[in-house]
Amino acid sequence: MLAAAHILRKSEGPIPVPAMIDRLSGIDPAGIQSAGGWRVARTFHHLAQGVEFSLSGYPDLKHPLFRATVGRLAFHVFQARGQMRHATDQAIPGEAVTEGDPAQARDRLIAALEAFRETDALHPHFAYGALSKAQYERAHVMHIADHIDGYTV
Repeated sequence: MLAAAHILRKSEGPIPVPAMIDRLSGIDPAGIQSAGGWRVARTFHHLAQGVEFSLSGYPDLKHPLFRATVGRLAFHVFQARGQMRHATDQAIPGEAVTEGDPAQARDRLIAALEAFRETDALHPHFAYGALSKAQYERAHVMHIADHIDGYTV
């Protein structure tokens, strides 16, 4: 019997968006084993919405003072560590909770990442505030890694 293979480990550190797209494209979502928490489709839809909101604007922003202080500090801590650790059972404020087919949810995430690669017009993060393209890329891949760290195929 073959051992389960991890899709991505946070300990790998942030990988570039093209590598993340390749990693996600190379898996069959129907075969993913979750480490608990949300179902696979729910997780992929959540991650896709996070990327989409960076392109279209987050529906609910934290108070400007929060974004300029606590949010900014949290992002810099995650960036310095090369990985994010957050409550992975909490929705993004204003997010539409979506379940459904894991393959469609994975494809939505890939499409969002591809759209992200093609634009420089980004909106402030709901908690971290304004981020550069490079900072947003790190935020997105660290967010993805934090959610799928325990997933195996």
